[in-house]
Amino acid sequence: MIAVINIMKAEYQKGKHSMRGRFIWIFPLVTLVLAFILTIGMTNSFAESAWNWWYTALLPGMTAIIVYLAIVQEKKTNYYNLVTLSISKRKLMLGKIIYISWGILLSNVIMFAGTTLGGMLLTTHVPVGGAAMAALILTVTELWGVPVCLFLSDRLGMIPDLLIYLTLSIAGILVSQTDRWYLLVSAIPSRIVCPFILVQPNGTAAEEGCPFLDMGAVVPGICISVAWFIVLTILYLRWFEKREVK
Repeated sequence: MIAVINIMKAEYQKGKHSMRGRFIWIFPLVTLVLAFILTIGMTNSFAESAWNWWYTALLPGMTAIIVYLAIVQEKKTNYYNLVTLSISKRKLMLGKIIYISWGILLSNVIMFAGTTLGGMLLTTHVPVGGAAMAALILTVTELWGVPVCLFLSDRLGMIPDLLIYLTLSIAGILVSQTDRWYLLVSAIPSRIVCPFILVQPNGTAAEEGCPFLDMGAVVPGICISVAWFIVLTILYLRWFEKREVK
């Protein structure tokens, strides 16, 4: 555990002055600015639009990019931490996964603060408690993508990593509107966040009686996402442990 904590500290030092660290707050700020500009003159649209654009495109895009930059930074130093910290490959990448996960949480917290403040100044149907739950849910349900993007970035590079991950996100939006949403992990965020931000996966308002407002999908969706994250993390760590580091 101490070794993992040291890795997280090293990741923080490497990331705080790099684009990887900046993207964690740049992406949510860009989302908020775009939502403000594109919803000027509209009522009850700013927070709703910001959250919808965030989880459908900008959050997955940010995840893919910061993961890729983390891999590039490690390769540039020839996996320096493996030597200087005398740690295993598994612990190195586990610490990286945890650090990136914290970055995803921070970006969602920024979204929560921005949409809540914007909702107070403008108009919104999204309650403060709902926005807080959305931030937590979108963090948990996005974590499965970290080991996936680590693998894709390592093997294929940034463009394939970004395209494949965004394609999965788009497919998730489509599948989330069906009764089989639980079969595709990328469909879970847009399905279970709906009761909290009151917006359907297609971006339209969720009116009373909308099936997407069913809270019964929330707990199963979170459990499925966590299970996928654990399984994919284990598979990735086993793969990385066996690969030759260059």
